[in-house]
Amino acid sequence: MDIENYFKSLTKELTSLKDRVRHYIEGAHWLSDGEWKESVIRSILRRHLPDNIGVGRGFIVNATHSSTQIDVLLYDKTKPVLFQDGDFIIITRDAVRGAIEVKTKIRQQSDLQIAINKLCDIVQFTNPTLNSCNYNDHFFGLFAYENPGIDTDKVLGIVQNCVNSEHRRIVNCISLGNNYFARFWTYEPFSSGVEQYLTWHDYKLKNKAPAYFIHNVIDHLCPQWANVNIDIWYPKDGKVDHLLSKKHLYPDHPGF
Repeated sequence: MDIENYFKSLTKELTSLKDRVRHYIEGAHWLSDGEWKESVIRSILRRHLPDNIGVGRGFIVNATHSSTQIDVLLYDKTKPVLFQDGDFIIITRDAVRGAIEVKTKIRQQSDLQIAINKLCDIVQFTNPTLNSCNYNDHFFGLFAYENPGIDTDKVLGIVQNCVNSEHRRIVNCISLGNNYFARFWTYEPFSSGVEQYLTWHDYKLKNKAPAYFIHNVIDHLCPQWANVNIDIWYPKDGKVDHLLSKKHLYPDHPGF
């Protein structure tokens, strides 16, 4: 199996599909263009996720508050839904499996900070009392099709600041353009998984970052399956040789 080229082909597919609406309507209605890009991610995730995990868009609510609108809302289909019309859903916090913020472009640091803060707020609203480090129960990520301007050396610092050392605000993965990917590791990769690591790594993965993002969604939500099938789920050379930098959850942690 050629998983390396499969990952590159998935990136090409996303790149090809993202502008399909814009080719027809150009700048006539940017909202429709953005909604199409979100639907592309939802469609690809549906190909892979098991039937008990739903993929939609909408809101999370409790008795007094609502989240902001969520572009890709992952939910437990064994739980009741408060409201549903097509892809649009309103669910309670206990039904949430994850949320993804989708952007066409991240042009500057302030755009990234706004997007990450919004996502962190959604994480906190979903897990208001989280005090453990078992983050595979949910997936929270930012996906941007293009990254025309932001200095990727700054990304993990922005994420670290937005999370503010709070477990209940942790963002699992970020994909910016075709090449930049970041992931939060609860335990150090290739370790025994005993001592908590709590560190983001970022990588330069040429023409593979979007595919790594998609596969990490499934990995987080179906970890046992992904571990058993690791040899056919990721490229053989992995990400280690493409590491750019690291940031710990706690800024003053020794060695970071």
